[in-house]
Formats: sequence, C-alpha cells, structure tokens
Amino acid sequence: MIHAFEEYNMTTKTTFTLIALTHLVLVCSSPSVSQLDGHRSDLEYIFSITGYEENNWFGKPSAIAIDERHSLIYVADAKQGAIYSFGLNGTPQDYYGTKQDLRCPVGLAVDKEGNLYIAEDAGGPIKVIMSNQEVKNLPLPTDESEEVPKPGRMTVDNEGNLYVVDRLNSRIYVLDKEHKVKFTIGGKGEKKGQFKSLCDVAVDQNGRIYALDSMGTPVQVFDKKGKYLYKFGFRGEGVENIASASAIHVDRLGQVWVTDKGQHCIKIFDRSGTFLKNLLSYGTEPGALLEPIDIEIDRYGRVYVAEENGRRIQVFLLSRPFEPFEPAMGGI
Repeated sequence: MIHAFEEYNMTTKTTFTLIALTHLVLVCSSPSVSQLDGHRSDLEYIFSITGYEENNWFGKPSAIAIDERHSLIYVADAKQGAIYSFGLNGTPQDYYGTKQDLRCPVGLAVDKEGNLYIAEDAGGPIKVIMSNQEVKNLPLPTDESEEVPKPGRMTVDNEGNLYVVDRLNSRIYVLDKEHKVKFTIGGKGEKKGQFKSLCDVAVDQNGRIYALDSMGTPVQVFDKKGKYLYKFGFRGEGVENIASASAIHVDRLGQVWVTDKGQHCIKIFDRSGTFLKNLLSYGTEPGALLEPIDIEIDRYGRVYVAEENGRRIQVFLLSRPFEPFEPAMGGI
C-alpha cells in the first residue's frame, strides 16, 4: 500500500511530502503549530507513529527511549508484548518480542553504547539487549525484609549509571556502569525522601535525581549521592497542579517536564520547582494528547510523547530549543 507522510526539515523549517511503498503507519498531516497562550507557539507538530506496520497498530504504548548515537526511537507496547524501533523520521527498523521472551514491557532505557534495558510488568530481572543483539538478564538485589523488586521506568545518566524504579517497594536503585548497586533512594512512606507510589525517575546534567510520585508530592529532588534536597508540585486539578503524574524528563536547560495523564497535558517547571508552562490539551487530533504516559527530549529539541489510550507516539519540535521558558504570569 502507498502511504504519504510529512517530513520536517529542521534547518529550513519547511515540509515536503514523501510518497513511498512502505508498511509505516503515520498520521498524514502537515505539521501544525500548537498555540499555547494565543500569541506564542512553543511546540511544532512534526508527525505521529501509530504502529510498526500495516495492520499492526500499537495496542498500549507504555514507554519510549531515544538512542541518539544510532538515531533510533524505541517504543514499548505493553499490550502487544513487544518493543519496536524506528528511525528518527519514523521509519520502522526492528522488532523485539517472543524471540526475546517479552510479555508486557513497561520500562525502557538506552545507554551510550546502544544497550537497551527493558523492565516488564510482572517483575523479574531487567532484560538487556546488548548492542551486538545478545540478551542478558540483570537481576536487582533483594532485601529479605521486602518483596522482590518490580523494575519499572529507568534512565541512564551521562556517566553511564543506571537508575531503576522499583514499583513494588517505591525505591530507586542506582547502578554503576558494571551494574553494581551504588545506593538506593526512598522506600514506601510519607516522610521526606519516601514515596507513596513511585512511577518515574530522571537525572539532570549535574547529576541531580528527580523522582516522580503519582500519589504523593509529585516531585522530590536528590543530589548525585542520593541525599534529599527538596520537593515541589501539588496533586490535583488545575493549571499548575498535577492530577495524575505519569512521566518526568529534565531537559538540557534544567527544566523539568512532567506528563499529566489525568489532565492530558505536559507541565513544565524550573529546577527549583517554579511553575513555567502548561503545554497541550485533551484531544485525538495531531497536536493534542490522550493520556500521555511517557516523554523524551533529544539534543535537537525534538519532543517525543507516548500516549497510552491515544495509542501513538507524537513528535514535536521546540520552537526555541535553547531558550528557557519564562514563568507563567497570572496562569495560562
């Protein structure tokens, strides 16, 4: 079947249409500008990925990861029990599933060498698909006083350390490049440095660790050694509040991006926790969101958003990728 899709040139900021024989499934729409405050456009819609091939739509996207070294987008599909890879322009590249004994992937991370880390809903060891396609298992140590860890969301910092969310015990494991545990953060509770329902983790360029809690104070911040520093955000409805936190990412400017699955939007804060911006809103059309579940931003200023019930990955371009957002004045 012939498919048409839009390709965006970031240098000239122009679009052109490609017609090709392919199984790629993309939303065929010209990039739209998201007008977020009536005057300023912050994100420009580029394209959407809705499946790996014809008649193979995403069932339930659960996590994404970007391999900038190899120019790949990884998408975990919890319902299909698979992980798909795409080029940065959306072209399908590879598929991991039953051959790698995948059932319900819920967490992804990729390191600088291109090794892919996969966490599954049922728990068990983290699967590592090495850059040479060898598959290894990476178990997390078990404390006799706690239940066996259930790995979830993960991230890798600039030094190659791996940060793993233990969904069951609301704890973050920090592993070095040799996958030895350096330290852990948190545990279940309501005190500083503890979590009610830990769901994601991010690290900034200075090594600060940002933990996302879907049921407690949304964001808690720790130094690179795991010492508690401060917290910010409030649970609830409204422009500055977070109803249902689902993912966190810290961009190169130190701004904290949080996807709000309940309000179908993205909240942006500065590193101190000051609210800056509320991006996008509910909808199924290109440039709108339906239950955003994960977010990544690459060094070119492209923003990748996975939608659980929207069943797609949308790719946007920051209009000013090297300029920080200004604090909101009187709400948005």
